[in-house]
Amino acid sequence: MSRYLYGKSMKKIAVFFKQPGVKDYPFNKSEYWNSYLELNTEIEKIGAEFYIVRDNTTYLGNGKFSKSWKFKNGDLVETGEIIVDKIYDKGDFQADNTVSVLNNEFVNEICTDKWKTYELFKEFCPETILIRNENEFENALKKIKSSKKVIKPLDDEKGNGVFIGKSEYLKNCPHEFPLLVQDFLDTSGGVPGISEEGLHDFRVAILNGEFLFSFLRTPPKGELMANIAQGGACQIIEKSDIPKSVQKILSKIETIFGAYGDYFFGLDVGFVDGIPKIIELNSRVGLQENARHPIFRNVKVELAKALVK
Repeated sequence: MSRYLYGKSMKKIAVFFKQPGVKDYPFNKSEYWNSYLELNTEIEKIGAEFYIVRDNTTYLGNGKFSKSWKFKNGDLVETGEIIVDKIYDKGDFQADNTVSVLNNEFVNEICTDKWKTYELFKEFCPETILIRNENEFENALKKIKSSKKVIKPLDDEKGNGVFIGKSEYLKNCPHEFPLLVQDFLDTSGGVPGISEEGLHDFRVAILNGEFLFSFLRTPPKGELMANIAQGGACQIIEKSDIPKSVQKILSKIETIFGAYGDYFFGLDVGFVDGIPKIIELNSRVGLQENARHPIFRNVKVELAKALVK
């Protein structure tokens, strides 16, 4: 018999993080602390409970964790063993297919493995070659014809391990195999309808086939990478101003991801001669404080609905 019969039980939603300590990442950063406290508020507003769970060793199967925490009076209090109805995975949760997960294993795998992203969406990506050894590395640098090239690890983020430059420079950059060699996207022509010029990457946050928000990131002066973690600038773009050409990529994503339950991720593109090219997909979209921009409260409202439904 369902424990929701007659509406007597509230759904229990948990966000999962990999690190075991209650104040470990992301709660060692005040912005993330505030953001998850705000998400807690939106989940409680629609009649559900929100918990923090950590570390795969605490998972007992069938949605049960041996340890949990809950926001109370602006702090986190331990709430012991708990059975949850849905997990918002922010830390490589080892699912057992007995509880609903956002994002599920398939979506996470495509978003974290840049080679798999390329294999599924190559018509929207720069030319990319998978490299397993030094000989293949040398050959790939010759095969990619652009003057500047990109090397990057398969599964890192925040620009870690990414280098851009000519072949001789890249040969001397620290690298481990496997890695990817890519054509460099010359995004200096800007974003149609938003910026007339300037290197950039353009992130669109997507929840279940719908745009939630977007922002334009530009690199520091003299640099080529636009990651905020690397000092790039960020400009919020209204949903109505997202270039229509990005919709073609969204349609392909929905065709593939739509069969795998709820999903929430960032699509990073760069525009080359007005055409969007995928830089990467990111299933670890960070929550931003409401104080940064009104759009971020709406993100939490929509995310709460997806988690509780």
